[in-house]
Amino acid sequence: MKKKYSASIVLGVVALLFACARGFNGTDGNSQVSPGSSSQTGKQGLSGVLMWKGDTTGTGLYANETVLTTQNVNPQQFGKIQQKALDGMIIAQPLFVSQLNMGDKGVHDVVIVVTEHNSVYAFDAKDPEAPLLWERHYSVDGATPAADNFGGRTTIGGEIGITGTPAIDPATGAMYFVTMLQKDGKVDQWLRAIDIKTGNDFGPGSVKIQGSVQGDGRGSDGGTIHFDPTNHNQRAGLVITNGAVIICWGSFSDWGVYHGWVMAYGLADLQQKAVLNLSPQHQDQDYAFGPADFGGGASVWQAGAAPSVDASGNIYMVAADGSFNADKGGLNFGDTVVKVRFSGTGFEVTDWFGPSNHPCVDAADMEIGSGGLVLLPSGGLGVTINKEGRVYLLNLSNLGKVAPGDTQIPQQFMAGNQECYEGLGPDHAEGTDWQRLYGNPSYWNGNLYLAPSNTSLIQYSVQNNRINTTPAARTTVATGLRGGNTVVSANGTNNAIVWMYQKAASGQAILHAFDATNVSKELWNSNMTGGDEMGIGIGFGTPVVANGRVFTTFNKSLVIYGPR
Repeated sequence: MKKKYSASIVLGVVALLFACARGFNGTDGNSQVSPGSSSQTGKQGLSGVLMWKGDTTGTGLYANETVLTTQNVNPQQFGKIQQKALDGMIIAQPLFVSQLNMGDKGVHDVVIVVTEHNSVYAFDAKDPEAPLLWERHYSVDGATPAADNFGGRTTIGGEIGITGTPAIDPATGAMYFVTMLQKDGKVDQWLRAIDIKTGNDFGPGSVKIQGSVQGDGRGSDGGTIHFDPTNHNQRAGLVITNGAVIICWGSFSDWGVYHGWVMAYGLADLQQKAVLNLSPQHQDQDYAFGPADFGGGASVWQAGAAPSVDASGNIYMVAADGSFNADKGGLNFGDTVVKVRFSGTGFEVTDWFGPSNHPCVDAADMEIGSGGLVLLPSGGLGVTINKEGRVYLLNLSNLGKVAPGDTQIPQQFMAGNQECYEGLGPDHAEGTDWQRLYGNPSYWNGNLYLAPSNTSLIQYSVQNNRINTTPAARTTVATGLRGGNTVVSANGTNNAIVWMYQKAASGQAILHAFDATNVSKELWNSNMTGGDEMGIGIGFGTPVVANGRVFTTFNKSLVIYGPR
């Protein structure tokens, strides 16, 4: 929700943030595993779920699932087979590696989980009795996770450590992620690289996140804007492309001065290759009046989605509420889908799309940046959404920039029940009467699946490069305040199942399985049978399906479901 402040409060918060930013030496986050030597493994050819939703399209499709079917996913044959309690809240999606050769530990299907306590765990995904394969802890030597109320941050669960979903390089077995650490009153963020076979450092192992760009926007110091590690939330999943890991940052619930930062680091040496700021310019006029407006905002959080990358290497990300002047040739991209080229040494925004009702959604906190961009498998099209409940179908070769009524893009329509209107104000986006959209839609075999807030999972047909706006089917299951996050498992065009994770109105996490050919048919959910239930859910939790198992999380626990 976009907060509004008086000038004195804004100046006080900014002063506090910058004062804290000047007094901290940080830590490199030593391990509690045996140190060993840094790994420089050769070609691995790893397979599995190595990033958010499995690949760079963002479709959430696991198309090679041969074990789970619409016949055997039912309360009698399917349920909880493992549950592991960890040391912190789990917001990032788990990752899965199939048949990983771990040397003297043998070959394992491995599930890797990171926590807000800055810990990483590797478990055997098949054997409930198997010991922990390895663990890595960064909250050591006097360093702790950052406080979740520092400078007015949104409560995450008491502490902020690893939030964005890591990415694994299939060529080397290196996993990349960001930790947030506090020591002696100063907060720093670090990029980490570890070998997934051992949990030991890969290459240099760590580098402190720093960055700056030229600009006179919010927080500028003599014409330079510096990355502030205290107030930028590394929420979006990481993605690997063109020899680098791409990392994005947003805000903590629009508190303080923030920008949409994007950085690229080399995979082998962790050297910074490029920095992009999506709101570097001062604006005399803006549509909202928070501390990051008039030359700020445009966070990249995407409800946890990673940037998408097409076959040509173009990177797509969606900036949330913030200053916008790209239509006048400026460099501010609030509420905008941006197409970015990474040359290996720099970023270039090559195209963009902005909704025509940007003034309304920005002022009402209904940003387009509440989800990422899904790259559809044909037609050169992408799909994104906003908190208003609107769906946009975009032409990837010409995103269309901005035009009245959005008539320049292939299609847009409301999946939700209410539209933004002038003077609405910022609080309605949080109401139970508004069917907002978060995260990415999922796609399978000509079907698009959306789960807006406070309603139901909706199935749309995609035909002739357009979305049929009359739902093909919808569930009777009610979604919660943050809707549902979906993925699809299938064996090609057969046995397709939509898996929806929701944090119900009660706060409980519930995993649902629906027939993907007709989502009105629910096959199973985690509340159907005693012992399968989960506890307090995670906002925008994302399940993973692999090798006959479904991996998901709640609060501080990993849960694995599968055939009984």
